[in-house]
Amino acid sequence: IATTSTTTVSTTTAGGSINSGVYTAAQAKRGEAVYNDSCAKCHLDDLSGGASSPPLKGDDFLKGWQGKTLGALFDEVRLTMPFDGPGSLTSAQNADVLAYMLQASKFSAGEKELDTDPAPLGQITIEMPK
Repeated sequence: IATTSTTTVSTTTAGGSINSGVYTAAQAKRGEAVYNDSCAKCHLDDLSGGASSPPLKGDDFLKGWQGKTLGALFDEVRLTMPFDGPGSLTSAQNADVLAYMLQASKFSAGEKELDTDPAPLGQITIEMPK
């Protein structure tokens, strides 16, 4: 369970399917705001990627990550982004951005937020949306 300053939020449990609602709509909405502030300048407003930045949604993005875990993607984002300040976002902000990316790739929201720890996210394999 992750806690914020005002509420307690249930987070994903290990072993869930990426297609079983591993983030909430509210988390994706927060992620959209962080994305617009920290990511859109390189990956563009629609997450389609820029001249030197890969897309963060859709088939091309998912094919590159298929078979890998959300934990690996979380770590990639956490350690290398944003380009002009790697590691400058909090774990919660990274999880929120990841939720926004999943929403943009047409994965359904659920009732539990993505975890802010890569270990449980490492139990969720990235696959194509159903």
